[in-house]
Amino acid sequence: MIFIQVKALAGPNFVRANDVLAVQYTDREKCTIVLAGGVTLPCTEAATEIVARIEAAAAALAAPPA
Repeated sequence: MIFIQVKALAGPNFVRANDVLAVQYTDREKCTIVLAGGVTLPCTEAATEIVARIEAAAAALAAPPA
């Protein structure tokens, strides 16, 4: 289980990377994260930044242990 930090409207939040279903682009520097269970989380950072963190977390989970 890997958590990523996102900048939500109310402050920093930590979400489980594998619970993210979608990242919706709403503005140049804003997006909405759709989580499992239908929860949405409005964020104050670009969607590309969040997607990069999710992809890095997925790669870390897929990597074999050292």
